[in-house]
Amino acid sequence: MDACVLALGGSLLTDDSTVFGDWIRGVARILEPRSPPMHPTVVVVGGGVSARKGISMVINSTDNPLAHDRVGISATRLNATIIRECLSAYGIIVAERLPSSASEAVEISSNGVVVMGGTHPGHTTDYVAIEVASKFSAGNCIIATNVSHVYSSDPKVDPDAMPMEMVDHETLRQLVGEPGDHQAGGRSVVDPVGAALAREKKIELSILDGKDLVALESAIIGNKFRGTRVTNN
Repeated sequence: MDACVLALGGSLLTDDSTVFGDWIRGVARILEPRSPPMHPTVVVVGGGVSARKGISMVINSTDNPLAHDRVGISATRLNATIIRECLSAYGIIVAERLPSSASEAVEISSNGVVVMGGTHPGHTTDYVAIEVASKFSAGNCIIATNVSHVYSSDPKVDPDAMPMEMVDHETLRQLVGEPGDHQAGGRSVVDPVGAALAREKKIELSILDGKDLVALESAIIGNKFRGTRVTNN
């Protein structure tokens, strides 16, 4: 069984309908050969701007992090619905419902490409994607975000930050922090909660710019891609 688990960052959903339309059409083309049940595919969609806006609307009313997470999860499920409907419109066979757990995603993966958002408070969509990969016994999870690589430091504040083509899980931990550093709506290249799960389950990560369709397709078919491989060694 050739399982593919793909985390699409919410930042990839743009308000520019032309740009978004061209991009999602390209994603559909890449996914078209992955017909179930021999090639189960799960796409986990993040909250992005929608989640951050929603959280900002409630943050002055409550400092309860679980409340912030619930708002963020709702945004991820809206974004997942958008992706699912667009993929379906471009001819991709998609599962009929958005699962609410990693186990449910695996259960319905024979019905078509599964598209889902977040699941429970405290579990980011990166975490969910890695959890799904673990349940498939997949050795890799693709993290498609809005940057091309993991950098040696934050390129927004360090002009000498260097992109890295390969790092191990321990190096990634040092760069993104510990699970306790996670905040709802955070913008780390991989959230600390998901990174910790990947490290625990020994799942390698392929981190790339989701707008780079060449890199995305290469990673999905198992070829060398422009981005960062996070290895177990």
